Amino acid sequence: MLALVVQLPGLSFWHPPSGEFVLVTPWRHRPELPSIHTLVGFRHEGALIAAATDAAWQAEAAALVYVDTYEVRRPAFYVANGFERLENILTFELDRPAASATAGRRQQFLPVSAFDPAWLDAALALDHATFPWLWWNSHAEFVTYLQYPGVEVWIGVAEEEVVSYVGFTRYHGWGHLDRIATHPRFQGRGFGREAAEFAIERMVVQGARRIALSTQGDNQQSQRLYERLGFRRTPSHDYRVYAVVFDRVRLGI
Repeated sequence: MLALVVQLPGLSFWHPPSGEFVLVTPWRHRPELPSIHTLVGFRHEGALIAAATDAAWQAEAAALVYVDTYEVRRPAFYVANGFERLENILTFELDRPAASATAGRRQQFLPVSAFDPAWLDAALALDHATFPWLWWNSHAEFVTYLQYPGVEVWIGVAEEEVVSYVGFTRYHGWGHLDRIATHPRFQGRGFGREAAEFAIERMVVQGARRIALSTQGDNQQSQRLYERLGFRRTPSHDYRVYAVVFDRVRLGI
C-alpha cells in the first residue's frame, strides 16, 4: 500500500482511532486526475472524502475521480460528496470468437514495445488525436501497460501513415480488447474494423474462447462496430465514472 500512497503524496488520508482511510492514486498514471483507489469509511467517510477533495483542489487537479467498478454505492453517496457522473461504461462480450480472413487487409500491423520510442510515440499521438482528454493514455500509462503479462499493442500502417492501434490482454482461455483507435482522418473507411479483427485473430490463435471489452455509453459508432463483429451486451458488468470536477474546460464538459 505504501507504494500506492507515494504516487500522489499528500492526497491520501487516515483516521487512526477508527482505522478508516481513503487511498488516492493517479488515474491512468495521470497526476492531474487523482482517483479514489480505496475507501474504507464508516463514521468518517464524508470527512475523508472532503480532505481528499480539498487536497486535490490545492494540487490543481482537473477532478477527483471515483470509478464504481468493484463497489456500487447508492446515488445519495455521490450527491452528498459532490460527485457527478462523467461516463457510463458499457461492456460487451464475444463468445466462441473465430479468426477472420486476412486477405484484403489494407493495414500492416506492427508490434509496439516499451523499448521502441518511435512506435510508442506514434501510438500515443494517435491516442490523443482520437479520444477525449479524459481518456487520454499518458506515456507512463502506455509503458506500464506494455509491461503487464499477456499485453500486446499493435499499430496499423496504411498509405504510409499510422492509422490505427489496438491493445489487448490475453488471459487463460479468454482475452480483453482494452483499447482500439482509428485516427479521425481515417475513420469511416473500415480501418477500425480491420484493427478489431486483427486483435480478435491474435487472441483466438493464442487460445481465447471468449473476448470482452468496454466502451463509453455515448460512443454509438464503437457500439455499432462491436455489434457487427458479434459482440453482445453484458449489462451486469457495466460501470460508471464519477468525479468532483474542478476544471470543466480541461474535461471538456
